[in-house]
Amino acid sequence: MKSILKTIALLLITTGLKAQNVVGEVEYRYKIFYDKIYSSLPYLTEQERDRILLTWGNPEGYSTRMKLQFWPEKSLYTYGEPYEVRSYSWQVEDYFIENNLQDQTYLKYMDQMGKTYLVRDSLNSPKWRIMNEIRDILGHMCMKAVSEDTIRGQKVTAWFASDIPVPIGPEELFGLPGLILAYDINDGMLIVEAEKIIFGEPAEVITLPKKMKGREVSGTEYQDLVKKFIQTSIESKQAWMWDLRY
Repeated sequence: MKSILKTIALLLITTGLKAQNVVGEVEYRYKIFYDKIYSSLPYLTEQERDRILLTWGNPEGYSTRMKLQFWPEKSLYTYGEPYEVRSYSWQVEDYFIENNLQDQTYLKYMDQMGKTYLVRDSLNSPKWRIMNEIRDILGHMCMKAVSEDTIRGQKVTAWFASDIPVPIGPEELFGLPGLILAYDINDGMLIVEAEKIIFGEPAEVITLPKKMKGREVSGTEYQDLVKKFIQTSIESKQAWMWDLRY
């Protein structure tokens, strides 16, 4: 643990924690590998796995862009500009996350499990373990941290930049002493990595739809719905990733 703290201290000294790094916009590439995911599901039949490998096997994965805007007091996250090829056909569906760091609350507005949900609750950070490893991402020295999503059965590996001192990241990840610039799930089944960072006030701030229609639930209620959906899918020998974001 002492060696990890020394490494963090060294990073803080060398990068300087510049004040202008607390406001900006990040463009991420969200890349998913369906063949890897489905090959790992023990409850699917061999015939179904072969069918998925034939239909969705792609060594480059399937990509879309996501966009994160951040300030010291909040962050906003949604879809970015789509790629011309290998993008999700369903990415036009609503998917929006706002983290309010001042009030320690969040809002999620998203199409999941065949319905639209509006989820509001208090922020509850994943349980992170900071590791003694670093890597360079877009010129920022990032430290490794690991966590686990027990509901989805996912091992999460994240890389955060301590010279961008905002405790947020893409998707539902936050709570580290620096902006999360990359993460992967289950050793590369899903890879999300920053492709571009622009510091300063965003030219166009992400906004929610004017009319938000959907079922409003708490964070606990939503997690219970996710658990039930995954369990029902497993019992039916179906892959839950089609209707629930991986």
